[in-house]
Amino acid sequence: MLSFCRVLSFMQKIIGLIVAFAVLCSARSAAQTAKEYTLDGVVVIGSRLPLGSAGARHTVATVELRDIEQSPARSVEEMLQTVAGVDVRQRGQFGVQADVGIRGGSFEQTLVMINGIKMIDAQTGHHNFNIPLTDADIERIEILKGPGSRQYGPNAFNGAVNIVTKKHDTQFARIDVMGGEHGLWEGLVSTGLPLGGLTNSISFSQKKSDGYRENTDFDITTVAAAAGLGTTDAGAVNASVNFVEKKFGANGFYSTKYPNQWEHTKTFIAALGGTIAAGSPLAVNAFFRRNTDYFILKREDPQFYENTHTTNSYGGEAQASFQSGAGLTALGADAAKDEIESTRLGSHNRERASMFAEHQIDLHSGLTLEFGASAQWYSDWQWNLSPGIDLGYQAADRVRLYASVGKSFRVPTYTELFYSDPTTLGNANLKPEQAWTYEIGSAWTGETIGIAAAVFYRRGFDLIDFARTSASAPWAANNISEANTSGADLSMTLPLVRYASVLEELRLSYTYANIAFATDGGTSRYVLDNVRHHAVGTLAAAWTSAVHQSVTVRYEDRLGFTAKTLVDTRLGYRFSSFEVYGEITNAFNESVIDIVGTPLAGRWARAGASLRLGRQ
Repeated sequence: MLSFCRVLSFMQKIIGLIVAFAVLCSARSAAQTAKEYTLDGVVVIGSRLPLGSAGARHTVATVELRDIEQSPARSVEEMLQTVAGVDVRQRGQFGVQADVGIRGGSFEQTLVMINGIKMIDAQTGHHNFNIPLTDADIERIEILKGPGSRQYGPNAFNGAVNIVTKKHDTQFARIDVMGGEHGLWEGLVSTGLPLGGLTNSISFSQKKSDGYRENTDFDITTVAAAAGLGTTDAGAVNASVNFVEKKFGANGFYSTKYPNQWEHTKTFIAALGGTIAAGSPLAVNAFFRRNTDYFILKREDPQFYENTHTTNSYGGEAQASFQSGAGLTALGADAAKDEIESTRLGSHNRERASMFAEHQIDLHSGLTLEFGASAQWYSDWQWNLSPGIDLGYQAADRVRLYASVGKSFRVPTYTELFYSDPTTLGNANLKPEQAWTYEIGSAWTGETIGIAAAVFYRRGFDLIDFARTSASAPWAANNISEANTSGADLSMTLPLVRYASVLEELRLSYTYANIAFATDGGTSRYVLDNVRHHAVGTLAAAWTSAVHQSVTVRYEDRLGFTAKTLVDTRLGYRFSSFEVYGEITNAFNESVIDIVGTPLAGRWARAGASLRLGRQ
């Protein structure tokens, strides 16, 4: 058993770090005249600093609340499918399991955060999207395309996903029920009852299915509770407790030789944070994340081969921002510890810590320079420095230009280091991945249209992948010598109301990513089959004041796979606080295989109803 005393001892160190940092920042604030501005506790995912006069200096996409509510997506992973350049490779739908990469990167190279708190799973990135939130809890999803190690440390190698939750300051209640093909049903209840200045909410959902083919049934239960005290003007304290349990048939998830696999995961997260908004803003947080993973290779014969993994991660972070004559500065530090006890991987632990700094200068007439670095320490790999620099220029009222360069890195997971079974072999000698990424971009915002474009180049080395030299050989983890990625992002948003009364908005996005590998040969399991051409279009329409529909078309051309075009739609009729709706994913029943050996469902139809009282 993992010792509670060890956890307590380490958390005491974290609290000491946060207190010391807060005292230092308070002293720094008292020694200068500070510029006051509001700190709302929401991470601007491209930077630790306010955007400044030249706006964002990275390619950042946002899935807004309206997009979430009008989409047939039923999990965070499926919501991310509406963003080109975000490669969502599902083994099981409706949030069962998916790997999410950005701009040709692997799923291990994507950092996932909830309200800026890092959800790193040291066992494997397959669990990164064990997100203990219901649909009712999510305000928006921010996606950073490009390196984020300078801002957020390891694992933000090719990008980051930040899930921002709702802050309920009024009474509300929500009840959803939904059913569909393959024995699918879902129920959701969410409510909040503010008491004085105390905001709060609690949500519960459960979704089940008999499966769309043999051994693809699932049962997912989610509970999320949050409370907050204070205001964004003066400061606030927020706490949350979240839990998700997934039981699912894992037909061919990790091996086609043994298709009748079964998996049962539980993820628990507790977080406590606070902000002081006046003067030099200060934000602190502490978190605990526990993930358990029970895996059976033969569902009908558990004793043939079974694994149990328990991973704990806990730590804290402090950040302060202040204004001086030299510009705007953000300073911070964090520390955390990862522990695992596993029947297959053994018992291991490692500590990690980092210090980060960013500085922003308004140079001249709309020209903004931002530079910074993160120095990260791992007990297994010692120090690593991730510097970066950005330049933004407001060329005209509606035209923004930017350029950036940054270094990123990622440490191996415990699975990559130590896993061993009949089909997969880890490698205890793996080195961390590293990359340099260069990007230039522009954005134009007109009265009725918005267009953004960027080109990027990433030089990666020591990349980690599982590869094999023949179909009968096991997948073995190794550092790929080098992989260079070049590509481009395009996006456009066009309001259509002025052109057609029933049409609301058209959103288009496209990402091209080409990877040139210098490898030691063999067949790749995860890295060498990226999406080269990825295009997404979403049309929102209001047929009447009460009837709304969205249609999303996705085109994916993946190396080694047949290109596919998928169409999803949702039609809803809302009157007063009540809505009835119908949804269809993969409307034209295309064959979908994101990962070899795990075909997904064809056309899947469902219908439901939602009752919402109060302001959501």
